[in-house]
Amino acid sequence: MGVVRIVGLGVAFTAVVTVGTACTVTTTTSSSSSSSSKPTSSTTTSSSATSTTSSTPSGVAPLGDYTYLLLQASDIGPDAATTAPPVQNPGGIAGAGVTYANPDRTRSIDDLVVVFTDPATAAQQAKERASSYGKYVTGTPQPFEVGTNGLIAVGTSPDNSKSVTYVTFAEGRVGVDLEFDSAPNDPAPRDVVLDMARRQDQLVKDRLPA
Repeated sequence: MGVVRIVGLGVAFTAVVTVGTACTVTTTTSSSSSSSSKPTSSTTTSSSATSTTSSTPSGVAPLGDYTYLLLQASDIGPDAATTAPPVQNPGGIAGAGVTYANPDRTRSIDDLVVVFTDPATAAQQAKERASSYGKYVTGTPQPFEVGTNGLIAVGTSPDNSKSVTYVTFAEGRVGVDLEFDSAPNDPAPRDVVLDMARRQDQLVKDRLPA
């Protein structure tokens, strides 16, 4: 489920970025956004993820291996493990995604990063994410104290099958989505959500400075 959702979010970002940059932000794609000098944590590439679009939308960085921007299992907890290899460039958008879960799969975290050409585009994208929260969680998005234009919503999935805490924010040129899933009536603790978001925020600051 995690990989499908991550790829779907990548496709959704295509529409958001294409519309957002056309209406509100003027950007120039920079060749300096290449990740060739960054460490590689995974060589697995999802063909379904990278072939969804034939060209990179305006405002998004060139495609590459951005898995080094994702949280690692050690950041989540001693029992956390990936449910599948990280997905590179989900939906044909520059970035990466991965899902972590506990051994019995009763709790999971979807981590998605999308890399833009500049901080202004990333910040605008994060601001506009509020309109899409209803696809993932019933709660109303509220301001969140991490990154730029941070938002959080706590509720259930649209089908009421699980508790969902959904977080989005921008840090530099990167847009971040974190989804915490758990059993109904057992949402992820707020302090855990805040800690994971801060870890992801710091990781982006350290590895892809604006």
